[in-house]
Amino acid sequence: MLRYLLLIAILIPCSMVAQNLVRNPGFELKNGCPDKPGQIGLAASWYNPNNGTPDYFNDCSPGLEYGTEFNKKGGQLPHSGHAYAGLQFYYLNRNEFYEYIQTQLDTSLVRDRLYCISAYVSLGKVEYGMKELGAVMSSTEIKQAGTKKMKIPYTPLGNGQFLLDQSAWMCIRGLYRAKGGEKLLTIGDFSPGDGFWSIMTRMRTDSLFKSSYYFIDDVSVEAIGDSNQCRCLPAAAANRLN
Repeated sequence: MLRYLLLIAILIPCSMVAQNLVRNPGFELKNGCPDKPGQIGLAASWYNPNNGTPDYFNDCSPGLEYGTEFNKKGGQLPHSGHAYAGLQFYYLNRNEFYEYIQTQLDTSLVRDRLYCISAYVSLGKVEYGMKELGAVMSSTEIKQAGTKKMKIPYTPLGNGQFLLDQSAWMCIRGLYRAKGGEKLLTIGDFSPGDGFWSIMTRMRTDSLFKSSYYFIDDVSVEAIGDSNQCRCLPAAAANRLN
């Protein structure tokens, strides 16, 4: 009997650490199949916090434009499952267009607890990439009229390199210490400067028009014991959560 009690005591904390608080991490749960731009609302529990038009891609799309392997942004097989989201960012002569996606977590964050925020991203068919994306944890919805960049405190999500891979999924992650009560996650670009990078030359550029696009899949927010536990979920684990 003592052996079983010890086993339970070990397994319960492990299961708590492994819990992903994102309700629809792989965008699998849906309210319909995408057939035009800006339909992120078809992915259950996800929505748009500004006037951008974040896209939803799913194998069930009736046409090629919003399918997965091939679509209007170049296409990519999902990291897991049958769907993913897409975000556009561009800057043209001081005209800004930045897209974001937002979702409510299963439970609120616990004060002073350390959390790992992670996702998989893949660069679409564009000439510019970025060094990082960002995440904001909040207790209330973040809303902003227009499409300008949201310049608010954020958690950087990256992997130490520029996010330039167009053929594979890149793991990005960041650490967040909770203030307590946060229950919403917003993902996009919150960086204070110009984060665009030319993938053709691998150099910074002064071009007036800079545009980038990222596919996003398998988003995760997990409580962890220390920073060494912050990692992206493997595809098998993501499939189980979806």
